[in-house]
Amino acid sequence: MSTDTITCPTHGESQFAFVCQHLLANPVQPWYCGYPEEDAQWRDAWCAECDLALEREGEWNENNEDEAGIQLICCHCYEHHIGQSVNRLQGPALEAWTKFVDGHCATLSEKQSAMTAQLRLDDYPRWDYYQERAQLVFSGGELPELVADIEFIGTLSTASNTWMWSWANFSLLEGVRSRIAAVRDAGEERDYPHLTVPIWEADMHDGWHMTAIAVEQLQAMGAYRVPSDNGYIFMAILSAQHRPAG
Repeated sequence: MSTDTITCPTHGESQFAFVCQHLLANPVQPWYCGYPEEDAQWRDAWCAECDLALEREGEWNENNEDEAGIQLICCHCYEHHIGQSVNRLQGPALEAWTKFVDGHCATLSEKQSAMTAQLRLDDYPRWDYYQERAQLVFSGGELPELVADIEFIGTLSTASNTWMWSWANFSLLEGVRSRIAAVRDAGEERDYPHLTVPIWEADMHDGWHMTAIAVEQLQAMGAYRVPSDNGYIFMAILSAQHRPAG
């Protein structure tokens, strides 16, 4: 076994992170941790109670480590647990979130109708996306090629039934996920965990809900969904123009 991995009884050899005992016992609460980075995708995490203990001491030491009961968990268990934290909103906070989502979905519906008609997207039999150019190209038929500048919003896996924000997906090129952190920032400002938790259990409705919010935050024309090997990629169309003939 590599020194950079642990052996999980459920998932086998995996990378890992340190998490306080309270998050493991009840993951449906705020997680105090940094956002994923390419060389540190699963950040050590603790709860609000442990954060107070950390502030009290200014560091983790013998006076607060027993309170936290820090434990080692594999990256897959980590994702499962932190994903549950999106369900922590209740009462007025949940009502505000629902209203927020519904409003953005209504706006996306209007934008999609206008964009589809303006660009005549339904008249194109083919599409291709190019991460290195951050472009989605529609072609075929009698119309000139349509070139759209895009930002990847996130991916919906139909294998694991999870949504993953593109800001946390380091398998994607930087050019297609350079703006999406603005949605995460909006979620942090409003304390909406669906926008700040990297990966969580989701279905197609959730994918379109997150896309609606992202389109509005990015001031995009609309969105497009394409199939992937194990689900779908959701993209924001930032701008589009027909490619000159020749």
